[in-house]
Amino acid sequence: MKAAELALIALLTCAGCSKKEAPPRRTEPWLANPSASGNAPISVSAAPQSFHFAPDSSIRFSVPGKKAKVSGRVPLTEGTLRLDARDLKNASASIEVDLTKLSLDPETIPEGVELGGAPDALALQWLELGAEVAPERRRELQVARFELSSVETVSPPFLDFGARSKAQVRASLVGTLLIHGFRAPVRCDVLLKPLESAPGAAKRLSIRSAGPLVIALAPHDISARGPSGIADALAMARASEWLGKNARVEFELQAVADADN
Repeated sequence: MKAAELALIALLTCAGCSKKEAPPRRTEPWLANPSASGNAPISVSAAPQSFHFAPDSSIRFSVPGKKAKVSGRVPLTEGTLRLDARDLKNASASIEVDLTKLSLDPETIPEGVELGGAPDALALQWLELGAEVAPERRRELQVARFELSSVETVSPPFLDFGARSKAQVRASLVGTLLIHGFRAPVRCDVLLKPLESAPGAAKRLSIRSAGPLVIALAPHDISARGPSGIADALAMARASEWLGKNARVEFELQAVADADN
């Protein structure tokens, strides 16, 4: 064999020896920032999901005054929620209630107070939803609506629907509230917690007020009125002893994931 051929064989052999095998590609999921303890990745949703609010959601209110604290409830009519469990700050939501179905707790009405009618009927008159108000005006005012504008100070910043132990998340919600034809900004703190559900059943989420949502009545022009909706200054003065200037709303909403998620 010629010297040149021997040299070429030796060169190719050395090259083959020095070539390293490419490392195998990792195909399993990995944490973006794995912890030193090597914990398994958190099980969270991979994309935004849509929810609707269940009828068994609870919305209660109270109007504390100097000598009494009148309270009641209003049913949730409908509502939608869309969120990414990994990025709660981009959530969107809208909730509507039918104020004509508002009811007061009879035991909270002070004794000896002359209401001039049934408590529930009086409450509707204050909202300009009395029996003598024109039907088109009643339809215009009967719905109260909350629309979420932003989610702030979320801790922790995600929801884990798949965890065995369901942890709750605290967040501050900023939005607008439409009542009696007037829209005003509101802010409230809430606690979000995934609920247990049967295998294969839709995800469920509890959204509970962490503290009362305080709603000033004046910006929404809520005051004493007669059956036709005309403001009654004398009745307003009489009511000032047992009704305050602010309503305090507390709620526990049940959100259920839509079937098309």
